[in-house]
Amino acid sequence: MRKGKLLGILLVALVPVCLMALVTGQVPVSLPHLLTGGLTPLEQNVVWNLRLPRLLLGLGTGAALAVSGAALQGLFGNPLADPGILGVSGGASLGAVILLLTGLPARQYLFLPLGAFAGAALASLLVGILGRSENDREQVRLLLAGVAVSLFCGALTAGLLSFAPDAIMRQYFFWTLGNLGVGTWQQAAVLLPLLLVVLLVLCLWGRPLNLLSLGEEQALSLGLDAPRWRKQVLGWVSLLMGLAVCAGGNIGFVGLIIPHMLRLLTGPDHRSLLPLSALGGALFLVLCDSLGRALLPGGEIRVGIVTALFGAPYFLWLLRRRG
Repeated sequence: MRKGKLLGILLVALVPVCLMALVTGQVPVSLPHLLTGGLTPLEQNVVWNLRLPRLLLGLGTGAALAVSGAALQGLFGNPLADPGILGVSGGASLGAVILLLTGLPARQYLFLPLGAFAGAALASLLVGILGRSENDREQVRLLLAGVAVSLFCGALTAGLLSFAPDAIMRQYFFWTLGNLGVGTWQQAAVLLPLLLVVLLVLCLWGRPLNLLSLGEEQALSLGLDAPRWRKQVLGWVSLLMGLAVCAGGNIGFVGLIIPHMLRLLTGPDHRSLLPLSALGGALFLVLCDSLGRALLPGGEIRVGIVTALFGAPYFLWLLRRRG
């Protein structure tokens, strides 16, 4: 499929999905009222103070997860790479919980993404070291390293939470399932500009990722300083994942499904794959969040559960397909 045509389809599909996100929920909002600007005071309060920041954070988080997945897949030359599977999300959650226990984010919210970034960076570095092989196309070792690091981070997080106040435990419980419903304008004002900057930087690195996906030796022979670019990309992906975890919690499989499907449609060129993944990830996550509210009247299925329902079968199919 032509990349311009696919871009147009994604942009057109984003409009009804965003409208669905604004009108769906425990308090129904009339679509004609929304389109004509005739919202009642209750509807205006719900849309402006609850659903619009939730929508914006969902768009940013979905784009961040998908671009992180696309970058990791190119970096490791592995279509099974995903921030959740490789332990990066678990590391970000661990870093965020450590900062929550210190009480610093309560005084200055910016400390939370910094802690999540530090945890994601350490986790991704550890996976990179443990998963390295002389055959840089080997996938099993990388996946095992990611699972091990993810379990380790999860165990440490659970241990820390056993000493945590009830408020932090409740907050983390919602995080583990993925939760965009607690998003506020304060979070959006802090996180969205940072997400946008990091996304733009990564989307400009399509050519280096094309060379890195060929393998380190090939990249070096073509004049790319592969070790430096690996560290650089990994650092920015860790920062992006730290911001995504702060915005929406530990949401899995978006970074696996979206880049892989788009790669099948448009090819492996990261110069177009990264921006398309950002758009596709934003669309997919907002759709999953809206479905979670629409499928349970009077309640809500957490967005992380909905993405897992799509992603887990896709991952098993992909794993079986690659032998």
